[in-house]
Amino acid sequence: MDRISFVKHNGKDILVVDISGIREVEESIAILQSATRLVKTQASGSLLMLTNVSGTHYDRTGADAIKTYSRENTPFVKASAVVGVSGIKRLVLNTIVKITGRKIMPFDDVEAAKNWLAGQQ
Repeated sequence: MDRISFVKHNGKDILVVDISGIREVEESIAILQSATRLVKTQASGSLLMLTNVSGTHYDRTGADAIKTYSRENTPFVKASAVVGVSGIKRLVLNTIVKITGRKIMPFDDVEAAKNWLAGQQ
């Protein structure tokens, strides 16, 4: 399964970063770092980005990594959605929003997130 890919949805390109179901924090961090390298090759303020964290295991290191991922990607992102935010992940998301100043919309499912992203101007 490709964890980092562009998908076309309603005529818009959306970068999907999928760390769903990963239990090893180091694996999630490696994917986030690879995604950030790709993001930094894109035009400033151009990306529609969806990150799926459903069922992902977090510890302090993982939470710090997702904060870094979000902060470093901010200049390149037009709109951002996240799927699978509940419990402690909601606190992490609130911190990320404060750190980055970005509006990151939480969703319960991928299709709803893609629909919202495709509608952003």
